[in-house]
Amino acid sequence: PIQLRAMLHLFIVSGCRRGEILALKWPKIDFEGRRMLIDRGISYTHATGILDGPTKTRNSRYIMLPEETTELLREYRVWQAEQRLLLGDSWEGTDYVFTSESGGALIPCAVNYRLAAFCKRHGFPVITPHVFRHTAASILISQGIDIVTVAKTLGHKKVSTTTDIYSHVIEEAQRNAAETVADVILRKKRA
Repeated sequence: PIQLRAMLHLFIVSGCRRGEILALKWPKIDFEGRRMLIDRGISYTHATGILDGPTKTRNSRYIMLPEETTELLREYRVWQAEQRLLLGDSWEGTDYVFTSESGGALIPCAVNYRLAAFCKRHGFPVITPHVFRHTAASILISQGIDIVTVAKTLGHKKVSTTTDIYSHVIEEAQRNAAETVADVILRKKRA
């Protein structure tokens, strides 16, 4: 379904936390600049219900978006507008990008349930949204993106948090760097 596709797409290209994606509102997406502002997070407890508040680290950040992501979000926005018209007065009228069927905020565990159901339906191992965050970070590091940029993208308050969590990926990237230098300087190329 387009909502799940757009959500998973954002998880993988942004490395955002689940609550950050759920708190994202349409005005925070700059389609022309191909970026989104992450400055909120949604959480839920039985006692309080849905809470929309600052991010985990209380920092805001812009995440740059690939063209493919902005195009998918445009397509999804049209679909959501059609759903809103179908529901008429029953639509809750929020600006959330990802909503419940009635237009309200999604409960974070609903994302996990939807993702688990999708995985089961297609015979995939069940994964959580957090896997996409780790995958995005691992890809950025393995492709040589500096650790400060990775930390800022993930919304880590300290770079040391990123280096602690992804030390195994950083070590592999350093190994690849050493081999790259050796390929250029030490190893003869065969004609």
